Formats: sequence, structure tokens, C-alpha cells
Amino acid sequence: MGIGNIFKAFQPKDKVFFILFEKVAETLSQMAKEFHEGLLDFDINDDTMLKNMSDYEHKLDDLTHEIFIQLGENFITPFDREDISHLASGLDDIADFMYASAKYIYLYKTPLDPSYTEFSLLIQKSCSEIENAIKNLKDFKNTKEVKESCIKINSYENLADDVLSQATVKLFETNDAINIIKIKSVLEYLEIVTDKAEDVANTMENIIIKYA
Repeated sequence: MGIGNIFKAFQPKDKVFFILFEKVAETLSQMAKEFHEGLLDFDINDDTMLKNMSDYEHKLDDLTHEIFIQLGENFITPFDREDISHLASGLDDIADFMYASAKYIYLYKTPLDPSYTEFSLLIQKSCSEIENAIKNLKDFKNTKEVKESCIKINSYENLADDVLSQATVKLFETNDAINIIKIKSVLEYLEIVTDKAEDVANTMENIIIKYA
């Protein structure tokens, strides 16, 4: 290998990683939007939304896998390898738990709890802010926008905690033991989605602190 090719092989692949992260964030935002809209117009006998959630989850698994392939193939990265790994895994966790939430809503066949759509709206807003933050994370040129999005994501997670508390109280007032178990399980999955979004926000904030 000539000296020019050697230097070329060790050049940073910034564009590869940022393109992949932007694609993940865009797909995740689309998934969250469809999840929320699907719950607003929910029909237990129509599993189209669940199938679409599964498709999104598989697509995001593939994108995450590609990020890790690039991480293994490239010696130089746009920021710390561990942070790339945490960010990729965190984004994938959001998709996994969103799909799990949809799956158990269908499997349990319980009446749709009003708090489901409160959660899904907060999830949609969180994913939209993640998409915005990752676009602005590129080259660390707009860290103020990244920080503002992270603050919003943290506030959505706090709101989700309140939704969970209030929904749980109302749920126990029904005295329907079976539905309490089923619906509480779904509520906890939904709340975990917002926790995972907050984890992603924290990872992005840590990246900014290190490199901006």
C-alpha cells in the first residue's frame, strides 16, 4: 500500500457516522410519530400499527448494526468510541421499548388507557428533539441547539414521571386486578421509553462537554 493510501485509510470517517446517526434519529422520529397517531386512532382488531412498529424496530436494528460495523472498521472516529457506542445503543433502546409497548398493548387486549396517548405524545416530542439535536451535533457547530433540545427531553421525562404516577393512582381505583397488572405493565414500558430518551440526551450533553 502506498503512503497516500495509508494516510487515506486512517482519515476520520466523520461523515459516515453522522450520516448514520442522522438516519437513525430521523427513522426513530418517524416511528414515534406513527406510534402516537396509531394510538389516537387505535383499533385492537387492526394490527397495522404493530406491524409498522416491528418494521421500524428492525430497520433501526440494521442501522445500529452498521454503526458498530463502522466503529470496528475505522481507527479514527469523530468523537470518542465509547460515546459512539453509548449513543448508538441508547437510540436503539428507545426503538426496542417503543415496540415492546406497542406489542403488549395488542397482546393484553385491555381497554386503551387515556394515559397511553399522553405518553406517546411525550415520546414523539422527545424523539423529535433527539433528531434536532443530532443534526446540530454534527461538527459541533451548533452546541447551543443541542443543549436546548436536551433540556426539553429531560423536561418531557419529568412529565412522563407525573403521567405514570397519576395513571397508576387512577388504575388502582378501578379494583380490576387483572387489568391493573396488564395496564401497569404497559405504562411502565412507556415510561422506560422516556427514560431511554433522557439517557440519549445525557450522552449527547457529555459529548458536547468533551469535544465542543
